[in-house]
Amino acid sequence: MRIRFMAVPLLLLSLLCAACQQGEEKASGPRIAVVDIVRVMRDSEAGKAGLKYLEDMQAGIQKQLDDIQGKLEKDPENEQLQKQLQTVYMSAQQQMGEEQQNVLSQLQNVTKRVMDEFRRTKGYDVLFSAETLSSYDEKLDVTNDLLVEMNKQKVNFVPLDTPADEAPKADDAAGDKDDAAAEKPAKDNGGKDKAAR
Repeated sequence: MRIRFMAVPLLLLSLLCAACQQGEEKASGPRIAVVDIVRVMRDSEAGKAGLKYLEDMQAGIQKQLDDIQGKLEKDPENEQLQKQLQTVYMSAQQQMGEEQQNVLSQLQNVTKRVMDEFRRTKGYDVLFSAETLSSYDEKLDVTNDLLVEMNKQKVNFVPLDTPADEAPKADDAAGDKDDAAAEKPAKDNGGKDKAAR
């Protein structure tokens, strides 16, 4: 009987040691956080500036179309105006598509750079996108903290047809040359880098 009593405390002691070791492994495991990237890009100052840039561009194009349509109302048989309206409309659709892609590309580049810096400075091993996770503990969400860092960034959006040497550059607060070199222009036309960075 005595041997049995000794075996139970030894078994309990070994289970407690195993639990302690598992606890230590868990504490030293990877540090992870979750970010709502869509919200960061939409609600950040850079995201709002990109949206305003696109809205202003669309308003300018709409004014141009309205002017042609106004002339057409006065002279509906004018084939030259009809062709001009069609040409401007088709060109505007293509231009807006390219500009939207340009803005999105610039926002993605800035967001990636800020997320990388945030992850390094805060000591996280991994930042997961909230959009890809089915369920997670809300205390892992660092979206608000990341938004603060994103709002420190300034991005100057310029039309794609502005030559690179005339285009204003985005304020690179992090000063990370590797990240800037990794950014690619949103559109390459005749070998000119036309995306503002």
